[in-house]
Amino acid sequence: MAGFKWNKGLETGIAEVDDQHRELFKRIDSLELSLYGGKPKVETVIMIEYLGSYVEEHFEAEESLMLRFSYPGFNKHRQEHQEFRELYKKIRDEYERKGVDSYMALDVDKEIRKWWENHIMRSDMAFVPCVKQ
Repeated sequence: MAGFKWNKGLETGIAEVDDQHRELFKRIDSLELSLYGGKPKVETVIMIEYLGSYVEEHFEAEESLMLRFSYPGFNKHRQEHQEFRELYKKIRDEYERKGVDSYMALDVDKEIRKWWENHIMRSDMAFVPCVKQ
């Protein structure tokens, strides 16, 4: 497991967004540790649900911010959020069907972490100038 660590290169300069991203990184890291550490099922389910609820909270806040500043790329950005919801649902459903296995732990490590890193660097950074002007 590589770990899901925040770094300065991921900062947007928008305090609310950066704080939420840092919290997301902590939650994903906790889920990974739970999966790799073979934690009891109830603890892993809590981590999965905990991540899902925070992702929704973050997406709502981010989309509200983009609407408030009339970000022209809003629809595309919102579609990316929907794509993550589908990825998250796939992993959550897989866990409910099969429980933890090494493939699921790798999916969280690679797919979820990579999605967030790419989304922040590409899509979130694209709306920063609109908010900061």
